Amino acid sequence: MSAFLGPIHYWLYNKIQLQEELIRKMAEYGEKAGWPVFSEKHLEKETVNKELRPLNELIDVMNIHGWLQERVQDAEARYALLVSSVLKEDSDRLPELEKLAFQFGKERALDASSDASDAYRKMDDSLLNGMPCDRVNVITEQEPERTSWVQEEDIHAPFWIAVDGDPTVYYRLRTKIMEGMLFGTELHLDCSEEGHYSLYK
Repeated sequence: MSAFLGPIHYWLYNKIQLQEELIRKMAEYGEKAGWPVFSEKHLEKETVNKELRPLNELIDVMNIHGWLQERVQDAEARYALLVSSVLKEDSDRLPELEKLAFQFGKERALDASSDASDAYRKMDDSLLNGMPCDRVNVITEQEPERTSWVQEEDIHAPFWIAVDGDPTVYYRLRTKIMEGMLFGTELHLDCSEEGHYSLYK
């Protein structure tokens, strides 16, 4: 990554901010629903980042890469803590969290005319997948009618394991976000094989 702030840094920070918004929405929902884990363990204070200033007002310009990497890891860790704490208290809440994730994606629904390649780019612009240099996703096919990719590395699971959570929950929620983003389009998502994804008409 560059030693100067450039488009890629703002692109990554936007992805971080989207995950922060998802964390906030889930915490707000849990508090309004009166889930005890929020009052007994102060979960909202532990997981919601209220720092909303622009990137150029926050970042350590002497350590741009390191600062962004810390922000990525911090957002991942707090998301895992939030969801895992909620489900440890009551595992039956997963469908509610899935509905929230779907709605979160739906609020960012793609244009109805989007093709598979457009949809992949939009999802890649929205969903946090580590640092760009991690190269988590590798595209194997990119056509308007069908775009496929392979997740080469699971960078999310360690954050869930660290809080004694279930990493598969992360992917269930992410799938719901993606399905929400596809709402109103002619596109479908296939993720039936672990680590392999396709968007197709």
